[in-house]
Amino acid sequence: MKTTTTCLLATIAVVVTASAGLTDVETKYLEQFANYSGGLGIGFFPEHTYDFAFRQAVLKSKDVELQRAFILQKLPFRISSILDDLKKNQKMIGKTQYRDLTPAERVKLIQSFEECMALLQKLDDKNNEHFYKKYRETFEAIDKQRR
Repeated sequence: MKTTTTCLLATIAVVVTASAGLTDVETKYLEQFANYSGGLGIGFFPEHTYDFAFRQAVLKSKDVELQRAFILQKLPFRISSILDDLKKNQKMIGKTQYRDLTPAERVKLIQSFEECMALLQKLDDKNNEHFYKKYRETFEAIDKQRR
């Protein structure tokens, strides 16, 4: 009886934790990914309009797991983008215009990379550790090259 009660309490704790809502970091990235509207031609192209409507529906959804899955789907692209910016040591300032990163911007990108990696590992529950290793190796190679 004691084992059954312990298992039941553990199961309840897991369910409560899973449905507890998004953390501040998760909310930040959900809003960033779902609210993006730059250059999509919303209103001109049906695909872009439907995509934006879907992202807004995810943002307004009460389903926390759906929101986490959405964030998880978008994080690898964000990490790759950060790594590309660090590798080029440039920041996009227009559709085809770039400028060199300032030291402060570089530090901010590195912090963003670490934050994204921590969130990716948390949300993915280490199911794809080979990807984390690839991102980490790429980051280390870029960092080594810059020194």
